[in-house]
Amino acid sequence: MKEFDYSQIKDYKLYSFLKVAAKPFFKPFYKLSFKGIENIPQDTTRYIVAINHTCAIDPVFVGYPKEMPVLHFMAKAELFKNPFAAWFITHMYGFPVKRGQGDTSAIDYGEKIIEEGHVMAICPEGRRIKDKNGVPQKAKSGVAVIAKATNASVLPVAIYSNGPIKVGSKITVSYGKLITPDEMGFDKEDFGPHDIKRAANLVMERITELWEAENNLEKD
Repeated sequence: MKEFDYSQIKDYKLYSFLKVAAKPFFKPFYKLSFKGIENIPQDTTRYIVAINHTCAIDPVFVGYPKEMPVLHFMAKAELFKNPFAAWFITHMYGFPVKRGQGDTSAIDYGEKIIEEGHVMAICPEGRRIKDKNGVPQKAKSGVAVIAKATNASVLPVAIYSNGPIKVGSKITVSYGKLITPDEMGFDKEDFGPHDIKRAANLVMERITELWEAENNLEKD
């Protein structure tokens, strides 16, 4: 696997091209609907997009509306072993993270993305939830670590589908209200590891609330 260049944030044209060109081809495969688009910041707010992990193309669903800027997103390092896949994911603004290995390169790169005024997407659960009836699970600390280091807000986003996502699935993407640094307690003087975990849990709670709202509508 060619080593990913974490030294700088590069600009690629493929993402913007496919976001426009691929939409007509994308619609027949998924029944997509969106809620809370008005919550997507349209100013210079520094923020991270946090998504429950349902499938490999979660960032595509979340980045679909025109109101959402380019999303830089973490992807498991194994996907970069194939040269073509590595090239494609990189040009779609994905970057590798070695799960469970304390990969500080990915965290540092995430901080660089935010510091330079871009938007990063992360799945706080760390891995795709294949069972549990799709219910969002506990968050790992990464989202809070990056948000704290950059004093960024977090935009919680829930992807809901009644069952595993596949071709033909009805999918609702719900954008919640920004969680501010103050809400996550970043102004606390003795902010420590316990507070990082609490902030990450708060993000996941907001995502779960959005998911459960859709699940309740499905049941009614």
